[in-house]
Amino acid sequence: MTVSARQQFCLMTLLISSVLLSGCSDPPHFEGQYVGTLGDQCMPGSGLPAALDMHLDIRVDDPEKRNPSYVARLRTSAFGEFPVSAPGKLDGDQLVFEFDKDEVRGWTGYQPQLLVVMTLEPHAGKEGHLWMSAFSLTALDARTESANIETVTLEDLAERTPASILGKRGLCLASAS
Repeated sequence: MTVSARQQFCLMTLLISSVLLSGCSDPPHFEGQYVGTLGDQCMPGSGLPAALDMHLDIRVDDPEKRNPSYVARLRTSAFGEFPVSAPGKLDGDQLVFEFDKDEVRGWTGYQPQLLVVMTLEPHAGKEGHLWMSAFSLTALDARTESANIETVTLEDLAERTPASILGKRGLCLASAS
């Protein structure tokens, strides 16, 4: 075998090995109970907007799968517990949840339908922490023609709160345990 052929063979072997090993890497780990924290340092404390003062419980749907699927329950200070577990959609290193809370009509008033969409990703600098990099809360009122009362996003909340509340990458969620 000539030197050039040997170099090509070694290069091809290295390339195939790296491709095979990249397929063996574990998907990011999201399972756990999380609470909203303050700033880039993920400090516990008060001051979060009520919509982000939350408790998020994420579970693996089937732990035996190579690529697990996730379900979550959401409880916020502003809107209470969302009654249904939401399945998560894993997209690379991001996990996206969509929560839905039906409208409530009663003697004491009316609460519109609420839709929450959030994107989570691992916090590279802190074990057991996640970044909520995107968030939107939409209130829908079936009694009105447009139905959409208001949509609040993470960017809206960042503009309304002091800089120390949200981190540069979004809301830091720390392990609740």
